[in-house]
Amino acid sequence: MDLGIAGKTALVCASSRGLGRACAQSLAREGARVAMAARTERPLEEAAREIGALAVKADVSLEADRVALVQRVVAELGPVEILVNNAGGPPAGRFAAHDVEAWRDAMELNLVSAVHLTGLVLPGMIEAGSGRIINIVSIAGLEAVDDLILSNASRPAVLGWTRALAREVAASGVGVAAVCPGLFLTNRIRQLVKIRAERSGMSDEEALSSWASTIPSGRLGRPEELGDLVAFLASPRAAYINGAALSIDGGLVRRLS
Repeated sequence: MDLGIAGKTALVCASSRGLGRACAQSLAREGARVAMAARTERPLEEAAREIGALAVKADVSLEADRVALVQRVVAELGPVEILVNNAGGPPAGRFAAHDVEAWRDAMELNLVSAVHLTGLVLPGMIEAGSGRIINIVSIAGLEAVDDLILSNASRPAVLGWTRALAREVAASGVGVAAVCPGLFLTNRIRQLVKIRAERSGMSDEEALSSWASTIPSGRLGRPEELGDLVAFLASPRAAYINGAALSIDGGLVRRLS
């Protein structure tokens, strides 16, 4: 299936590995001109070389880096037509483990970074009469997940902003959507598995197996499955999907609305 995004400029944040890298790979496979951003230079450059993308070292939690990132992409690839807002999750832990600064950092990382980056590229999208903004969130934005209280607070804020922005810009031809991944074997999930293993007295492997057994599909997700969903959402074929928060979780989430 031709998704119709060949030649479009896509910026994917936090994409040196994991789900971000999978998004960049799927977009590049469809012919998009992809810019990949991440904090650590060497793995980012290696991933970009393998995918055939532009590598831009940037920490999306820093305002100056966000500005420089968009300027570099526009200068080398042209105006951003597809923006994938993605960032690593804030530290795991329960309420007592985090001070006020950790709460500020979580909002800066998950909400403010996406809002600011979108603000930098949205005027160009509106002027062009097209564009897609896809926010990678988490099922922690849909329901409470143990040991992720910072995410349980910051992620729903991203979903609320996604819905509100989508309503504001829909008539201009710009679409906004969110993707809420469930359990994929990323470094984030490995961190949570370790916490659960230590608390329960199980090995990491036992804790992972126990958690995976709660997924109706019986397995963790593969990063490329999320990447392909993002590529579809970035395409004209998904033009009528606007403001939605799509979970990709093997049936794990139980919420009805």
